[in-house]
Amino acid sequence: MAEVPLPASADLRGQVAIVTGGAGALGTDIGHRLRDLGADVALLDVVEPSATLYDRGGGSGGGRLRGFTADLCDEHQVAEAIARILAWRGRVDVLVNNAGIFRGVPRVPFWEIDVATWDRVMETNARSVFLCSRAVAPLMCRARRGRIVNITSNTAAFGMANYLHYVASKAAIVGMTRTMARELGPYGVAVNAVAPGLVHTASALAELDRSVFEQAVAGQCLRTAIEGEDVAATVAFLSGAQARMITGQTLAVNAGATMGAF
Repeated sequence: MAEVPLPASADLRGQVAIVTGGAGALGTDIGHRLRDLGADVALLDVVEPSATLYDRGGGSGGGRLRGFTADLCDEHQVAEAIARILAWRGRVDVLVNNAGIFRGVPRVPFWEIDVATWDRVMETNARSVFLCSRAVAPLMCRARRGRIVNITSNTAAFGMANYLHYVASKAAIVGMTRTMARELGPYGVAVNAVAPGLVHTASALAELDRSVFEQAVAGQCLRTAIEGEDVAATVAFLSGAQARMITGQTLAVNAGATMGAF
């Protein structure tokens, strides 16, 4: 059997990546990491990514960042956004489904969750993954290559009291990842998920009391705060050639908080 040479380092030059939720802190970190590896990155969000969060020039790896807007729960707006991205760069090699809501989701017993809130969380966190993945799948299948990376949460592994709507939406993404991996695998497309622990982002710090972060770090094997760059580096790995034989997996980036749960 012929040996398959592995790349010496991650290199996404010439590729085009879409990062949903690109206006947020984590989406920005992911976008910059992919850009620095050479990819041209479309930051896709319901709001225009701030000029302070992205640039239209070249990164250290030669890639570019550009913002696009769409309601990712609306199938027609998603289709139109993909068409605009194709008009910009003509292809899609990587899709990172990062869009989701956490801040502002009420934490209450599940029997107190109203249907409108349930639907809003499920649509934003799970429906968006379905719509965006469905939109790019035919492109990747025709090219017979591609990477889809879904951002879930480690709460899908152990649950979280008073957060059923959020946990259910993130658990759905794990199942979607496995199913898409089976359906797209014959076309050379790999689908994986990244399950972060509590990431120290500006929005999370604004939403949660400092004691919540201290408790989360205390429950980790590695007693260091999880940063957006930690998640971005993992997404970049799964987007590149070094992960060519990895698909259908959920990789926890949580400093060992749920070790052995996945």
